[in-house]
Amino acid sequence: MKNLIIGAQGLVGSALKKCIPNALEGIQVEAKTKGQRYIDITKYETLFKVFSEYRPDVVYLPAAIAHVDKCEDLSTNVVNVRGTTTVLRLCEQFGSKFVWFSSSYVFDGHSKDPYTVVAETNPLNNYGIQKEAMERLIVKSDANFVIIRTVGVFGEERRKKNFAKQVISAVFAGTKVTVPNDQYMNPILSNDLARIAVKLADKEKGLFHVSGDECVSKYDFAVRIAKYFGLDKLVIPATSEEMKQRAIRPKMGCLDCSSLTKLGIEVPSLEKGMLRFLTQEFNG
Repeated sequence: MKNLIIGAQGLVGSALKKCIPNALEGIQVEAKTKGQRYIDITKYETLFKVFSEYRPDVVYLPAAIAHVDKCEDLSTNVVNVRGTTTVLRLCEQFGSKFVWFSSSYVFDGHSKDPYTVVAETNPLNNYGIQKEAMERLIVKSDANFVIIRTVGVFGEERRKKNFAKQVISAVFAGTKVTVPNDQYMNPILSNDLARIAVKLADKEKGLFHVSGDECVSKYDFAVRIAKYFGLDKLVIPATSEEMKQRAIRPKMGCLDCSSLTKLGIEVPSLEKGMLRFLTQEFNG
């Protein structure tokens, strides 16, 4: 079984690599080892070369511009829509299974309960619009696919861009960090997300929700992270309106993961995931 991870050095990509150590790493810098290939999903020729030479059985695509405010600039469609579409079409052409990562931002957040996989989408920002557009295109395609909606992914990351890492960096610098107390998510450790993604890719097809077992506000999550280091007083609550974020965020972003349970897959524990992550942080 040949596996290709496009975006292998990011948060989810590096976790996937741990689960599939023999996978070919698609990276957007010069390849330095035999197990790496240069890929820029905005450049067809770099993708076609890898597909034609390696002929992957499964292609994981965690690569994307995930900065929600930045994605208000329509120029990001080049990566998140056009680039993803190119990978999808090559998966169709070469018969590769396509495993792609979506977001709870396809929803408007008006629900009182976590969203099920069949809930109606209605994105509030361009990042969510990008994800919704690709979901629809993938479902209508001829590809063998797995779409994974997730939210609040945290873990080890080379660039340290995920929310949990940002909180830790701020409080350790003695800086107060203001966090919305009315935006909810059920966070998941990147290693848990990757492990389940590989399981789904092995036997399943369709759209799945993969996130943690607790629906918490971003503020509560940040407090729990900072409290581990005794620095929770540096976390300040604010409403979405007070945050004045460029892109509107859905207030309910939690996902109903009961479809995993039906497949015999346990919904990952947020508490256990945080303990594994924070212990590693504490130990350097």
